[in-house]
Amino acid sequence: MTRPSPMTQEDISLKSIYQRFRVIIWVGVTALIALAIISEAPPSQIIIEAGPKGGFFDSTAMMLKGRLQQRGIEASIINSEQTSRIISNVNDAKNKIDIGFIAHGVNSGQYPNVKSLGSIIMDPLFIFQRNGGSAKSPADFKGLRLGVGPPDTGGRIITDIVLNEYAISEDNATYEVLSLNNMVNALKTGQIDVGFFLQPTNNKIVDQLSTSGMFELVSVEHASTIIKKNSSLHHLTINRGAFNLIPELPSSDIQMVGIPITVVAKKNLHPAIVTLISLALKDEFRGPTLVSSRGAFPSMDYERDLNVDPDADRIYRNATGYVPFLYRTFNFWIAGVLDKIALVLSFLITAYFFFYYMGGPKPFDVWKDGRAKRLIQTLDRLNEKAAKNTLSKSDLRKLHRIEDFFTSSSKLSQKASNLITEIKSRHN
Repeated sequence: MTRPSPMTQEDISLKSIYQRFRVIIWVGVTALIALAIISEAPPSQIIIEAGPKGGFFDSTAMMLKGRLQQRGIEASIINSEQTSRIISNVNDAKNKIDIGFIAHGVNSGQYPNVKSLGSIIMDPLFIFQRNGGSAKSPADFKGLRLGVGPPDTGGRIITDIVLNEYAISEDNATYEVLSLNNMVNALKTGQIDVGFFLQPTNNKIVDQLSTSGMFELVSVEHASTIIKKNSSLHHLTINRGAFNLIPELPSSDIQMVGIPITVVAKKNLHPAIVTLISLALKDEFRGPTLVSSRGAFPSMDYERDLNVDPDADRIYRNATGYVPFLYRTFNFWIAGVLDKIALVLSFLITAYFFFYYMGGPKPFDVWKDGRAKRLIQTLDRLNEKAAKNTLSKSDLRKLHRIEDFFTSSSKLSQKASNLITEIKSRHN
């Protein structure tokens, strides 16, 4: 039998350098994969921009903060009086705001970096006047002191729409610009005759004003006409006795205009955060209100001029209690990573089956062939060592593992078999 020529010191050095280089490459690749996985994990902090403290945006943001904290995610809330600008901050890639709210109309394509997480409730424009007031409709507001919200708020935008339709302006009425809480106080003290409140029907302030006996609602009798001119608005009705049956409050049906409140987010918000928020919104807002039936919200059917998040939409369209497969199967953080890289994984799986059915090599076979080549190189080194010295116990264990590999392998290498036989004969 012809023995392989002994390796020179230079050959050994080159092999050693090669082995070290290969280890470095594998460590580098593994590190890059680990970094990629870490980078796809859900964020540990997010920022929510809401409206004034005590308002509906603020209370909803507080609810979301609590739900996120249950999963170890800290949510910071920024309160703003200029609520109509929230969506612009979310749209701004340089702004750190992740989530916000809108209660006004937007134009299609106006906010390309924003997606809708669903409309969650209908927000009527409540118009309260002090008891004894003579106004039967907004047309009668001429000469009165009107409490209106600050500029750049959804409430002010819709208030101006209604007043403009009835030809009411600062030329024929006095406008008092007030925050939410200040408007309540001004109405109670008589500083203003009429106050405009864009709030949900279950808001505490609305309930207090509606049941105190000190104020009455003014009906917008032409609501059906106004909404045809303003596509973002909806015609709503507060039924007689909705707030109280005895005595009846209100004493007659009240016609109103309103707008859905929509939760918005940056278009690249992590899908795990989207899932948590959507599940929280569904739990909180699926019930009925005075102007909507059970199950009407949350929904993607109201705000049509923003991109829709498909994961949130799927959660809303499924039955109560539905949780996406990944999140009911895996730990939240693992599910979040898998959710984020789902597209890449599906591509890799598709590519695998394509090459498999096209007759390409199986990944496991490629790995096994590569391992066989590396093990034969190890056998070469053990054979050279056995020619000069006695093999150590560690060497023998290594030889035994290699023999097991080739014995169980469907592709038994004749070269490996010959080397193993030669090593054993030398060792004996």
